Amino acid sequence: MGNFLRLLAAWTIGIAIAVVLLIAGCLSAFAGDLCSQYRRTLMREAQAVMGLGAPIPALAGQMRQESSCDADVTAWDNGRGLAQFMDATSEHVSRMYPELGAPDPYNPTWAIRALVRYDDWLYDHVKGTDDCERWGAAFKGYNAGLGYVQRAQRQSPTPGKWFNATENINAGQSEKNFIYSRRYSHLILFKHQRLYEDWGVTLCLEDAR
Repeated sequence: MGNFLRLLAAWTIGIAIAVVLLIAGCLSAFAGDLCSQYRRTLMREAQAVMGLGAPIPALAGQMRQESSCDADVTAWDNGRGLAQFMDATSEHVSRMYPELGAPDPYNPTWAIRALVRYDDWLYDHVKGTDDCERWGAAFKGYNAGLGYVQRAQRQSPTPGKWFNATENINAGQSEKNFIYSRRYSHLILFKHQRLYEDWGVTLCLEDAR
């Protein structure tokens, strides 16, 4: 009986250690990049809205730029959650897309669904000679506001060319905001997107705009 109890105790300890190691492994998988846990949700929502060619790596890069994929973060300017929506933007997107329900920016699923739909709407309202140029303009619109992008494109001799062209037109922002919002698209498309190349269709990476 004593041997049995010793074996049972050893077996129980072994199972406990295995469980602890499994949990630690799962946590370490997300420790370096919180965005990984949202891959399936982002893929499902992006493909549902934009089709199978949705630029999922770029959208993941945008979430990384916005919040480092911390669903609970609140920025100094009251941007909230994964997508860093301001309150007015959350309400605006909810009105445009009633299927989202009430604004809930700290809910990761709501934030991803809203980000995908808002990005798709912005993409439809800017110009671009190809998807790279057009998404560059759309991401600027997300950060700065669509109006600045549309005014810059109206003033540009090449409105469909964003990088190294229309992006350099300041259509009314403060110098500080203009510099940051121009850089925003670059960070998403030429830096963060590279981390998620195996998630789907990439943008812009075949050249060095």
